Amino acid sequence: MIHYKTVHLMFSLVALEGMYMDRLGHKDCLSVWKLKEEIYMKQPEGFIIKGHEDKAMHLKCTLYSLKQAFLSWWHELEPFMKTQCFH
Repeated sequence: MIHYKTVHLMFSLVALEGMYMDRLGHKDCLSVWKLKEEIYMKQPEGFIIKGHEDKAMHLKCTLYSLKQAFLSWWHELEPFMKTQCFH
């Protein structure tokens, strides 16, 4: 669930920077950040490689369902927020 304050903040930043926004998808923004830890996961159903069923996948970027996703997102956003005088 996304909070109203987060949506308000995103609209404010778009207006401040004179940018154009056609959508705000919180699930999308959490799936592009690099991980600082090494995380492995089982192969998801439907994507299991035959002959390698016992192998795991090494994640390079966050997934929406990861606990680390929001923290990784914040580490990327925080420096920009400071340049905009947010504390």
